[in-house]
Amino acid sequence: MATGGGVGGSGGGLGGTGSAGSADHHKRNTFTSYVAPLPGDLRATADTNEWCLPSDLRDVHLAKPRLLQGEQIVATAPAYMYSPIDPMDSSGGGSGSTLTATSSASGTPADQHHREATFGLLSVTNFKLAFVPLHAKRNNASTAPLVDLYQENAYVGRNEITLNNIDHIYTIAELGRAASALQAARGMASHAGISRRKKLEPFKQQNISGRIAALHIVCKNFRLLKFAFQQQDSKMFGASDQGKLIASALVRFAYPMRHDLSFAYAHREPYYSTLGASGTSMYATKNDWARELIRCGATEWQVVSSASVQLLQNPLQAGKYTVPPHFVIPKSCSVDRFLDLSRAFCDSRAAFWVYSYGSSAALVRLAELQPAAQQDTKSENVMLELVRKCDAGRQLKLLQLTDRLPSIQDVLRAYQKLRRLCTPETPEKFMLQDDKYLGLLEKTNWLFYVSLCLRYASEAAATLRSGVTCVLQESNGRDLCCVISSLAQLLLDPHFRTIDGFQSLVQKEWVALEHPFQRRLGHVYPAQPAGGNAELLDSEQSPVFLLFLDCVWQLLQQFTDEFEFTQTYLTTLWDSCFMPIFDTFQFDTQAQRLKAVRDSQLVLRPVWDWGEQFSDKDKMFFSNPLYQRQRGDVGAQAGAAAHRRSLAVGNKGAHGAGIGATPSRNTINPQLFAIASSVPQDRFLQPAHRIFDLQVWDQCYYRWLPILDIRGGGQPQVDLFHRLLLSNIAKVQRCLEYQNFDDLPDAFYESTGESRPNRHRDEKTEKEDEAEFVDGVERRRKTPTKAATPTNGLTSVNGNLQLSTLSSFFPFGNPIAGDAPLQLYDILSSSSELLMETSSFLDKSSIV
Repeated sequence: MATGGGVGGSGGGLGGTGSAGSADHHKRNTFTSYVAPLPGDLRATADTNEWCLPSDLRDVHLAKPRLLQGEQIVATAPAYMYSPIDPMDSSGGGSGSTLTATSSASGTPADQHHREATFGLLSVTNFKLAFVPLHAKRNNASTAPLVDLYQENAYVGRNEITLNNIDHIYTIAELGRAASALQAARGMASHAGISRRKKLEPFKQQNISGRIAALHIVCKNFRLLKFAFQQQDSKMFGASDQGKLIASALVRFAYPMRHDLSFAYAHREPYYSTLGASGTSMYATKNDWARELIRCGATEWQVVSSASVQLLQNPLQAGKYTVPPHFVIPKSCSVDRFLDLSRAFCDSRAAFWVYSYGSSAALVRLAELQPAAQQDTKSENVMLELVRKCDAGRQLKLLQLTDRLPSIQDVLRAYQKLRRLCTPETPEKFMLQDDKYLGLLEKTNWLFYVSLCLRYASEAAATLRSGVTCVLQESNGRDLCCVISSLAQLLLDPHFRTIDGFQSLVQKEWVALEHPFQRRLGHVYPAQPAGGNAELLDSEQSPVFLLFLDCVWQLLQQFTDEFEFTQTYLTTLWDSCFMPIFDTFQFDTQAQRLKAVRDSQLVLRPVWDWGEQFSDKDKMFFSNPLYQRQRGDVGAQAGAAAHRRSLAVGNKGAHGAGIGATPSRNTINPQLFAIASSVPQDRFLQPAHRIFDLQVWDQCYYRWLPILDIRGGGQPQVDLFHRLLLSNIAKVQRCLEYQNFDDLPDAFYESTGESRPNRHRDEKTEKEDEAEFVDGVERRRKTPTKAATPTNGLTSVNGNLQLSTLSSFFPFGNPIAGDAPLQLYDILSSSSELLMETSSFLDKSSIV
């Protein structure tokens, strides 16, 4: 007790000198206490360890991130989280920029330099980087209703990111007393914003030196996170640099050198798939490919399974081939001959069929010859001749993509330039970029590459429409081939514009045919040899899949009513690429996936099971309210919709059974079924592909910049209005159908001024319910005013109806400010029901 009182007395006695000393860093308290503080006791002031926290923030030790099964905390530290564009130096001085807590004689709080920041606990786990703000505990009651209209992920919170999402980590060293004399002599303090920023390399963990005052974390989904730390006294807390603790943990866990270090191997939670009721084809079996052959009417092609080929099962020979588990080859060619020819091509990627249009025009993917075989083009000529024989007209067009499209390194450089443009760190940098925005955007070349992809996808689609087989050739046939092939099928086939069809397309073109997601998205950072070049590591990375999603978004802007999914679906799909719990975008080949299951008992979870991540409310954001199925859509589209009936327009029967609904135990022979193609010939799209016709995908690229948020503007507000109109139309249609007008939309009575039937009875019931008894005492509830009661997401202001105010980045932006979230939820729910069947009130033939 005496010692404890001595600590308090010494701390209080040194209050005046300590505060002055910490301001200029010349005097420090050297008193050491060997009595451990009580749990939760953070009475330390700037006199002892610079932790001069306000009294309401001293429960930082109580903030804990939500952990999943198998998730473990690696490092934690109190930190301040800043908005991406807010300056971290509000004082303008050196000590302010080092984020060192100071206090005056009057007891000014230590976070005087963090007025725009949020204080909380920053944690690094083996799965994510999590920030738990303390103010959420105090304002939980007021913020709870607002979260209802914000996309909530079951695995990652709003202030959390997965380690797979982290691309670059920058440290900002502390100046002041921590700065060396050499730094001061060189005048580095005057250029603190540049000289103190240092990038952490994945394979140089031992070079983290000096005190770290702040961290800048650049994510692959264009998010910029900024954290600041206050330095502690090592004599009392045992850690002198909280920033170095977090940075060391991030460098160690955010850049795994082996794939089995991913969190997916530690997350052993049981998984029960719900994809059996959907229309998404996984293309994981031979029958899946056979069904696609039947749907396209491709009779000159055959499906080959690697497991049934003796040559591919021979351990001595299998290493020479990198073919997928199932692939489609010309029927006129034997499997052994095809494999022999494929050895001359990169990655053994000889001519693989992916799609047919019309009578016999096929879309084929082909890799280039290996460097050693480029002098002899005999193998290539033979392979092209085999493909030409599958065409009824004996015609073929070779579309060389390597010379026409950018390389994966070009795509990576354009992506990095675009991300720098979308992640300004200070208001000054934002204004500087804003003045030259169009010029800087042009220099990224991103839209130019999008334009090229749309151009050659349109050329490939036009070739197929003319009845000519199109062969797409690229270096390895697994990168830009995926982009052009997928876009061409989107332009030709309306099935792939549905949610289930689009997921089947990605599964076929990207997953089943083995686009190297692991290397392109940087999920694994293999160890470099001594003296290795870091640029070799970056040469393997390239966001080719994002380039494809951007092209799809451009099509969505030009043909809004042709796609069942929304831009929110595409943005969420890009975010899901960095969710290691799901295996869809985590591997290069199916062989790697099967090896992980066999050796490490990895639980495979496809990302298409959206119910694992989102609630029904969030999945409603994926549906386009303007999309309508055609009356002639049969087969897979009707089967995909069979499990989702329309409650708004009635439960009508499906047009036909889904061909991909339930896998059969027996092998399907395409020759025993109808040979006519079921793909519509009049539903193709012809997009504008000039740069002048393209836009910037603002929801994906700019959603993390609050300064660009337009409250009540942007596409989400238009989308909400469309959903409200469709909801009201559906109500009117039901009232006319059943001749019961009690359920007319509230907007009808608001606009006509008429009173709703049974209103007096409802008001009488409300008046009777005004009184309630609590513990035997009668309590009177306050009757809400009529003006404050929103109806169907509408508020009445001076007699005019106004929609609820949404963020322009909805549902990724800030939640709405209390404008009837429940009513908006009803609008989203009812409008999504209109998508499942063709309805009479929105027949495409009646739309001008």
